[in-house]
Amino acid sequence: MPWLTHPGARRWLRRVAPGLVLAGIAAIDQLTGPEPVLGLVVIAPLLGANIVGRRLTAAYGLAALICAALLGVADHQYQGLALQAQLTRLLVIAAAGALAVVAAAVRERREARLADVQRVADVAQRAVLPPIPDRVGLLRLAAHYESAAREASLGGDLYAALATPHGVRLLIGDVRGKGLEAVRLASVLLGAFRERAHERADLRTLAADLDRAVSRVAGPEDFTTAVLAQVDDDCCLTVVNAGHPGPLLVRDGIAVPLAPAQASPPLGLGAHPVPLTLELQPGDRLLLYTDGMTEARRAGDRAFFPAERLVAPTLGSGSLPEGLGSLRRALIQWADGHLDDDVALLAVEVDTHAGH
Repeated sequence: MPWLTHPGARRWLRRVAPGLVLAGIAAIDQLTGPEPVLGLVVIAPLLGANIVGRRLTAAYGLAALICAALLGVADHQYQGLALQAQLTRLLVIAAAGALAVVAAAVRERREARLADVQRVADVAQRAVLPPIPDRVGLLRLAAHYESAAREASLGGDLYAALATPHGVRLLIGDVRGKGLEAVRLASVLLGAFRERAHERADLRTLAADLDRAVSRVAGPEDFTTAVLAQVDDDCCLTVVNAGHPGPLLVRDGIAVPLAPAQASPPLGLGAHPVPLTLELQPGDRLLLYTDGMTEARRAGDRAFFPAERLVAPTLGSGSLPEGLGSLRRALIQWADGHLDDDVALLAVEVDTHAGH
């Protein structure tokens, strides 16, 4: 039923579901004859405690009690030996209804606290990772952050793009670990990048600065894999890679991985990356990403996301934001909606008509 996909319809269905259950139990009670099932009306407030607020749960608890009392009349439960059982039944239904109201109130408070945490995380996310501009120098840009945890949008993946005297400089990184420590290390790295990217003419020197910045605040087992890239005014791309998945260059419908010429430790562990340079062409698209994309697994056979095969037809189609959106949808579909790790995506396109 397509109408059930509408958020308003789902909210309405949640609100009336306990009432539908109550009506169904009453109908069954009348159809089963002398053996009453009226005690099952307690299901209505218990269900309400899990899906509606405390006030509506209280209303369903009262409705269940009234329904049980009236069904008792229809089932002749106020006569002879059945009277004591009926009174006990009504007492249990009333007590269960009261407990359901308490449970609904506890759930509402818990959900309110979670909503507050999510709002704080969203604010922190925007502070650590402010929106990427649509254009910087010769490049169009688009970025996306996909959190593996539904209840939080903040993690240790990071990206940045800056216009500097040396060209447009890009950073993507992945902090080892999770939680607030990973966020703190990510913020330190981003701050160091924004400060030093304008000053250092050579990417290797900039990488050394970032390596020291991470080392100063990281624990003995903490580090950050990262890629630094630079596109100058002559469309020359320079990439240095500190233990991170290599970017993918999309050209002529093919995604080509830009693997480093020599492996380097991550930032914080003595990174010494060797630059890779090549000439970009108008229309080229470059994807910088974290390993949450390549390590996403298909639900059925646990196969890894085939980045080189799927990036070209998705990212390479339509405008850059449309292409990145297509790539995100392909990734989520591959993982059946459940990612095991956060994913940061930073896509750029060479556009010689962009303003300087």
